[in-house]
Amino acid sequence: MSERNLTQEEVDALPFENNLSDGHAFRSWTDAEFAIIADSARFFSESDRRGGRLAEAEYIRRYLALGAQSYIPEHFTGLMSYSASMAVEIVANLLRLRGLSVALIEPCFDNIADILRRHRIPLQPFPETVLTEGAAALEGLLETLTADAVFLVSPNNPTGTVTDEQAFTRIVEYCRAEGKLLVLDGCFRVYLSDEQVYDHYRILADSGIDCVVIEDTGKVWPAAELKAPFLSVSPRLTGEIAAMHSDFLLHLSPFTVRLITEFVRLAEEDGGRYLRELVARNRTLFQNAVPGSFLRTDDTRKLGLAWLEVTADGLDGERVRRLLAERDVHVLSGERFYWNSPHLGRRHLRMALLRDPEVIDRAAAVIAGLWAELGDG
Repeated sequence: MSERNLTQEEVDALPFENNLSDGHAFRSWTDAEFAIIADSARFFSESDRRGGRLAEAEYIRRYLALGAQSYIPEHFTGLMSYSASMAVEIVANLLRLRGLSVALIEPCFDNIADILRRHRIPLQPFPETVLTEGAAALEGLLETLTADAVFLVSPNNPTGTVTDEQAFTRIVEYCRAEGKLLVLDGCFRVYLSDEQVYDHYRILADSGIDCVVIEDTGKVWPAAELKAPFLSVSPRLTGEIAAMHSDFLLHLSPFTVRLITEFVRLAEEDGGRYLRELVARNRTLFQNAVPGSFLRTDDTRKLGLAWLEVTADGLDGERVRRLLAERDVHVLSGERFYWNSPHLGRRHLRMALLRDPEVIDRAAAVIAGLWAELGDG
């Protein structure tokens, strides 16, 4: 397995036309989105840091509403961030200073585990399979957990596995009864279907547990890497986290907050349906072009990503990744997503779907051609 982390691989792939490695939104603007960008000079001239706090509160309220989440400012303090990874870094500082260990979901994007390990935080696996195998599997895991905090990602990157309401409520009850801290990364929540949406914030506020929720927009809108992530922090953690947060950031650009608020406003018009439909079209386009005997979709369709299983004998994800890179198609292999048990991801690839359909079409043709070559061999 390569020693390079996934983000380094994503950076290397940035210059290439058929880059399907990172999960950020790199696609053409819709007409409505272009209208927002065309108006950005006005947003810039109207932005004023003196009104930044009110603008941030309005943005957070609207973004949470887009995901059917309660806005509870009397319980959660919203702290803006440059990136979700910076938010994880702040949480890691808190955990280290409090001497806490963490039960971390597996698989997940490798930088979460890397950041926590860099702070020498002891990690215990929280296998996402317990979220799909029924209540007994979850209960069995909770009985064995010794960590002081639980760190979940829902929907999870790379598989799209969702911690459903019953499981989430049980985990929250467990944290309350055992005095555990809960961290929830909800950065892909916009891609959830209506039947899988429930109110994380209300459940957490009603429980009274110590918790942090991390939100992000970089995986949603093509805003040239301008994004407006934030942490929602429960009362007993606010003072400590706010002090650390101030070491990283004075305030987020009011222009960025205004711009992303406009994208949120646009998504409000159809409940985010156009965001999900683009991903669904690209997923179907890919599946229709690539033989299932070679790569099989192995995710829950709840992300702007595809998690693919290499089903052909004699191949693994890393070899296929390298062969595709030689043909100017760039994806990620699956091993590093499994931070505790890399072998579980050996036959997987992750591919971004937040691209223009013609990019997906070109990549699918290359992948299908690779299978034809391998089959002939």
